[in-house]
Amino acid sequence: HIWHSLFCCFEDYEQALRQKGFNHLYIDGGLAIQSFLQADLIDNLIITRLPIVLGDGIALFGPLTEPLDFEHLQTEVLLNALVKSYYRRVR
Repeated sequence: HIWHSLFCCFEDYEQALRQKGFNHLYIDGGLAIQSFLQADLIDNLIITRLPIVLGDGIALFGPLTEPLDFEHLQTEVLLNALVKSYYRRVR
């Protein structure tokens, strides 16, 4: 199962992707985002918010060993409802 590989052997998984020429990935979903953030492999974040409260779910951001700094690049409003913000990792 691919997620088992992602969580158990993340460094091997990342290296295999790079060897296949995958340098730009779209990562979506709470647990996947958390794993890539924990491995400090996120260079750009796009966070889209909408005015609906869904209730319980998987948190977007989980615990990190140290804070990761991002700079805000821009924010746009779509369909007069969605707020889409762009961030870049500061290293």
